[in-house]
Amino acid sequence: MNFAIIAVLSVLLQIFAPWWVIAIIPFLVLFWRSAGPSGAFWTGFLGIAVPWLIYGYYLHFISDGAISDRVAAIFMLPSGVLLLIVSAVVVGLVGGFSALTGHWARRLFRKQPVAVSVGTA
Repeated sequence: MNFAIIAVLSVLLQIFAPWWVIAIIPFLVLFWRSAGPSGAFWTGFLGIAVPWLIYGYYLHFISDGAISDRVAAIFMLPSGVLLLIVSAVVVGLVGGFSALTGHWARRLFRKQPVAVSVGTA
């Protein structure tokens, strides 16, 4: 459910808001509806990366690869599809770490703090 909320909100808000809204949405969603740490990261990662990859492939498809291949040449990448994959991974990392930060921020404000055990050496 968190994945769908992040994906839909990121698609809608990127129409009106700047690109960095992709970091705010996963933070707020995982602060509101927390999951485990790894679940939070992967939910944020996929919730941002999948819409970017789909929209990037759509633009690649309608331009017959002209735009993405030219931008890929600027970055010395062999193809536009590789550029799409690299950009999806980068924005996915932004979304994943943002969601993980939201999860940790929620744990900070819990009523019953989690005991931190210090191991004896």
